[in-house]
Amino acid sequence: MVAPEFVLDIVAQGAWNGGTRLDNSIYENQGMRFKGGIPVSRQTIEERIGVRTRRVASLDERIGVTAFQDLLDTSGIDPARFRVLIAATNIGEDKFDPGPTSLYLYDRIRQTCPRALVFDLYAGCPGFNVSVEALYMLALAGMLESGDLAVIVGAENIHRAEAFKPLDTSNIIFGDDALATALEIGGLAGSSGPGRVSAEATVETSGDFIGSIAAALLPWAREGRLDGIIVDNQLGKIEHRIPATAVRLQHALMERLFPGEAAAGSFKNFRTAFEIYEAYGAGFGYDLMSTDGSAHTVQRVASAYTASGKYRRLAAVFLKKGQPVRLSLIEGLPAARVSPAKGVIDTLTRSHGCFAGFIEARFDEDGVYGVMDGKGVFLYATRGAKAHLSALLAANRLGLQDIDLLIEHQANFAMLPLTLEQVLADGKTAEREKVARFLAEKMVTNIHERGNCSVVCMQRLPYDLARGALTPDTIQGFPVNRNLERLRQARTILYDSVGAGMTRSSFLRRA
Repeated sequence: MVAPEFVLDIVAQGAWNGGTRLDNSIYENQGMRFKGGIPVSRQTIEERIGVRTRRVASLDERIGVTAFQDLLDTSGIDPARFRVLIAATNIGEDKFDPGPTSLYLYDRIRQTCPRALVFDLYAGCPGFNVSVEALYMLALAGMLESGDLAVIVGAENIHRAEAFKPLDTSNIIFGDDALATALEIGGLAGSSGPGRVSAEATVETSGDFIGSIAAALLPWAREGRLDGIIVDNQLGKIEHRIPATAVRLQHALMERLFPGEAAAGSFKNFRTAFEIYEAYGAGFGYDLMSTDGSAHTVQRVASAYTASGKYRRLAAVFLKKGQPVRLSLIEGLPAARVSPAKGVIDTLTRSHGCFAGFIEARFDEDGVYGVMDGKGVFLYATRGAKAHLSALLAANRLGLQDIDLLIEHQANFAMLPLTLEQVLADGKTAEREKVARFLAEKMVTNIHERGNCSVVCMQRLPYDLARGALTPDTIQGFPVNRNLERLRQARTILYDSVGAGMTRSSFLRRA
């Protein structure tokens, strides 16, 4: 039998489809106001963010476990084939749970696959896309073999976790959700070899531990650009993973690499900060939390990235309370580009840690809560799209019009047409009619019914499309979900998500 000509492909999904459906009336007459003093009402919620309803999970259910069990029950997959299990999340099921969330999932299959690689992945809302990229790299590097399976469980229980203060309008945007996605490894696994650990160091930290780690990484960064920073974050506190410690570390390193710009305040201006990061090619940063608590795990994941050829030098950081921080420099040789015939064909992740404060967890006298700079997130999501997506598409000789289906993160409906304006523009503002046609015919939308489901958006949209759960509608004057039958047959699919970090991660899939 000839091995299938792909590296990685999605083969099955399971979901949590429960919860209570709540409309916007629950936020009326609560004294809540949007910026500018605009009172919160059903009408203003829909006008500003496009949300009408959202799903809220019960307090006694781990919805990620429910979604994973649904995958096991309905897919017919033998769980003994699982080699990797990733819990992609931010808050997880409980903001006070020190993690990793993946342990609750792994308990369901531990007896059948005792040596699986199991970890949480914290990369903000793009966590599913980043997880797909990590699996793609593990497969390319030969750490996974043809016929192996991996599963990504995205779960966000925002309401149970009480992520935001009661009168924070950020509450209005979000809904709870959980999906489990199984991916198969194809015959192109092992096309390239992984990198190696070329240098190691330990750091004793106190006080500003991020600054101390950045100072220790600086000599490696001066020798050559770091394409990525991956932290195995064993601290177990939400304030250290929203945003990921890796992106805080990325920015501390950038300030040391560009001291003149930092002193001049250039990183405090959106445009100049973005330009510095883009011109330098600052790469990406995210956290994982391994269940084995071994420094080898993060080394292994970082080493896999070099197999793609696009990432040559990475820093792996093992961070555990009461222990010295362990640093590893991972370097790889140039690798030939792999061109899969189907499945995931390419990926791209970029972080801009200078904007990490746009979404973060903070402590105050009332406890720990999320704080979001809505305007900053909006700017990053819309203005950063063109350069990022153009780079990914151009590398594959594609333009946005070649895409049959765009799965775009459902953060705020107003972001969708404005993002398309940026991406479709050719030196001038894209015509509203062109934007509206693309939105209606080449995208699917569910924010009006489910709210922003964070990590789970990328999984929920294709799942609901396949099972016929989406319906045509009009949101903020734009028609949506108007080409569903054809979109179910889409061949070339682009997944794009943006969120805390700030990080943007995208991948291309050919069905």
